[in-house]
Amino acid sequence: MSHIARCAWRIVITLCFVTCTVRADDSRVVALDGYIEQARRDWQVPGVAVGVVLDGEVVFARGYGAREIGKPQRLDTQSLFEIGSLTKAVTAAALALLVEEGRIRWDDLVIDHLPAFRLSDPWVTSRVTVRDLLANRVGFEGGTEVVVPMTARDVLNRTRILRQFTSFRDSMLYSNSLYDVAGELVSAVSGMSWAQFVEQRLFAPLRMKNSFASVDTAGLWRPEHLAPSMYGQAPAGAVSLELALNDNVSMPHWHAPPAAVVLPWQISLQGGAAAGSAVSNLDDLLQWTRWHLSDGQPMLRQATLAELHTTQTLIRESPSSSFSAVSSVVERVSPSRGPPGYALGWFTDTFRGYRYIDHGGALLGAMSLIAMIPERRMGVVVLANSYGRGGHGLMNSAIAMRILDALLEVEPHDWSGDLLRVAERAEAEERRHQLELQRSRGKRMPPSLPLREYAGPYRNAELGEVGIEHVGNELFLRLPGVFRWRLEPWRGETFRLHVSSAGAELMQFFVTFGIDPQGRVASFDPGWALLGESLQRVR
Repeated sequence: MSHIARCAWRIVITLCFVTCTVRADDSRVVALDGYIEQARRDWQVPGVAVGVVLDGEVVFARGYGAREIGKPQRLDTQSLFEIGSLTKAVTAAALALLVEEGRIRWDDLVIDHLPAFRLSDPWVTSRVTVRDLLANRVGFEGGTEVVVPMTARDVLNRTRILRQFTSFRDSMLYSNSLYDVAGELVSAVSGMSWAQFVEQRLFAPLRMKNSFASVDTAGLWRPEHLAPSMYGQAPAGAVSLELALNDNVSMPHWHAPPAAVVLPWQISLQGGAAAGSAVSNLDDLLQWTRWHLSDGQPMLRQATLAELHTTQTLIRESPSSSFSAVSSVVERVSPSRGPPGYALGWFTDTFRGYRYIDHGGALLGAMSLIAMIPERRMGVVVLANSYGRGGHGLMNSAIAMRILDALLEVEPHDWSGDLLRVAERAEAEERRHQLELQRSRGKRMPPSLPLREYAGPYRNAELGEVGIEHVGNELFLRLPGVFRWRLEPWRGETFRLHVSSAGAELMQFFVTFGIDPQGRVASFDPGWALLGESLQRVR
């Protein structure tokens, strides 16, 4: 077949793929309309969008609740979300296109395409392949780029300081940093930026007209209304729906009883892009899910698409508390589970006796999920604008599994009620933990030095230079990315770091200062892996 004929055939297949779909709501899912809305209310999530693909057709797509709490605008199937780590499957598919074209192979060495790639272990560096990066089996973690703004090139150049936590290819270790390296591979091999490639070579052919590589390319916000990293703050301060440059965006929310705090959109096209910066909506992600449940046309052969979904490494330790919670409940309800694993941008498992593929995406205040059972050609997309109760985004999985129960026509389980009880126990445990911390604090022991002596510049390899500021009678940790987090004196040289954004307290960690023999502050241990190793005082 000539090149012109092949191109013409691809155009025909593309048109068929994007147009040959009749949308008719499946009565089995429609019957769950009340269940979904009740789950949204029970989990205290302002808005959720839910869609279903079955046998190549979109059979259900609806929005529930509000785009922003307290505002009249309803969330719908066109409302835009930041989809977080669902972007990983996009990056893996981008490399699959390059594999299909013979420009790279899954088992090519990374250093052959990116000579700047260096890990702290030269032996591992010389053996890491494209497949290893996408399968999260290199054994090195990282992730500082989701806290402090840096470019993808910065992330690549900093791979030499990533810490190794597991043996090479021994098990799955989730790494945002190494997915950023995969994005740099796309750029090096294609000659296009990662953002240009995924928008032009993936989203455009699939007619995902409202999907973008990042909030930057989407043009949704002015810079002063964006947080420049996942844990950052918008320079202008508080943000709201009315400030968006698009009239249909979903605002992230932090669950903070008795209400929810509206957060800014996060992550510009910097480090973290190929791991988690894409923007999309329910309608487009249903198109994306249809493609993954198809034969791979118009872009990939079926065998290449299947490789993306094939387990590459087993999961020996849970990568997150939400993964543990869902796994434990599924194991109790449907004990035919096989060993979980990771493919190329997707988690793999067993659900109700079927091979199950899914992935979630979490940015602060936004949770997304795509879940698929390829054998039955069914998939569910759930997008929420809050993690909801418990703080782990369990509602998305609960809704998806209840819908799959209906489509599989098995005895239905109340996944929302079951997982909500898990979340309630977690909330109660956190309250007990906080009370115990206060009790164990004992008699107050002030810092050994005046607070002003702790102020000044500090540095480590991961963050570069940061500052501790003395303002009034308080200390604050100042980080790049419009951060200023309060340091509360706790006991002696131990302080409590309050991580916050837009007025919402997100989490707390304990940091400990080191005093040198001369009685001067010499260092502090940040107590949070994403902030790296101990920071040394700069004098």
